[in-house]
Amino acid sequence: MSRLFLLLLVYLFSSITASAQFSSLQQIEPLPITSNTQDKTQSKLFAHDGKHWAVLPNATGTHLWRLDGDSWTHILRLSTKTGSRADCKVVGNLVHIFMYQGTNSQLVSLEYIPGSSTYKLWTAQNSLVSISINSGVETAMIEVDDTGRMWLAYDGSSTVNVRWSDAPYTQWSSPITLASGIASNDKCAIIAMPGKIGVFWSNQNTKRWGFKTHTDGDSPTNWSADEVPASQSALNVGYGMADDHMNLKVASDGTLYCAIKTGYNDESYPLIGLLVRRANGTWDSLYDVSRLGTTPIVVLNEDAGKLRIVYSSRTYGGDILYNESPISNISIGPQMTLKEGARFRDPTSSKQNFNPDGLILITNVDAGVAVGVLASDDGSSPDPTDKFHLTINTIGDGTVAKTPSQETYDAGSAVSLTAT
Repeated sequence: MSRLFLLLLVYLFSSITASAQFSSLQQIEPLPITSNTQDKTQSKLFAHDGKHWAVLPNATGTHLWRLDGDSWTHILRLSTKTGSRADCKVVGNLVHIFMYQGTNSQLVSLEYIPGSSTYKLWTAQNSLVSISINSGVETAMIEVDDTGRMWLAYDGSSTVNVRWSDAPYTQWSSPITLASGIASNDKCAIIAMPGKIGVFWSNQNTKRWGFKTHTDGDSPTNWSADEVPASQSALNVGYGMADDHMNLKVASDGTLYCAIKTGYNDESYPLIGLLVRRANGTWDSLYDVSRLGTTPIVVLNEDAGKLRIVYSSRTYGGDILYNESPISNISIGPQMTLKEGARFRDPTSSKQNFNPDGLILITNVDAGVAVGVLASDDGSSPDPTDKFHLTINTIGDGTVAKTPSQETYDAGSAVSLTAT
């Protein structure tokens, strides 16, 4: 009986793996950098006019790069600072780039030149904007809501804060505190949702996640109550449910997907997880992605009906792994390898969703370069009304019973197999 059961598992696992991979992966030439592709909340990449772009620093400053084929073309030097950690937001033919540089950070806005595959400084604001941030902040990121207002979110030594600015984004408000009592190494992330802005954060003191929303056009100080995401899943294990690793994406229907790392630090419990906020404001229970890994990001391809959670296998670098799920019915698939290497870390992608492809960059710690893949799907996904037959092949004596036992099954159906 045990031999038959093992053969069944191998057969089913192979079937799942074959259907869950990207349709193509194009390797990208290395780009020398002077600051890792961190932070996990940020997006160093963006797509526009059929091209992929990156903002990364080297020994001469912080630069805009364009991906041509599998190699990088230099476009503009944005700053002389060599330690910038960028976050990029596309709005029409503009891209706003926040360069986190500690207490003296910078914002630059670029305007696309149609037909030229290049950018220039924004006509309405053609110089760098200096933004002072308090000491004790680990990182920061930007978003732009549907009214055109820009928001900056960052963690303080014990608070979660936002600031805002209207175009052309030269004058910034005082900090608005959304939460207090967080640990000094907690972080937050901000995301534009249909008709609102959302801020998600970790609180390692309470061992919970936090989330608040702001409706576009309301007073900047008017925010919702803390939703305490997926608190029904929190366990009193290790350091608790919340670590300071998070990355957010939103679907066109307003569903929010959050790749997170827990503090459970026990192989019997989830370490990498997925939290999902439905458009009606309810949170699913935590989805278990992996019992190992760190610095996860989530990428969506709505046309293909898929999401992936991408992460490094070890804290200071390892393989880059990913798991896949259909968007329509969350079901985390097996762990797969995106890029194999002893010292890969800090995956980053764009705020935009894949369509039909997307770029994922990582840091090769030993070589001091950014490497990565252009990952693509064919854009097809099963019709949810399709019916499927389940065929079981066995080796040796015995029988296999299906529960439920029927001729056809709907997409996403769960079927138990019992070998006797």
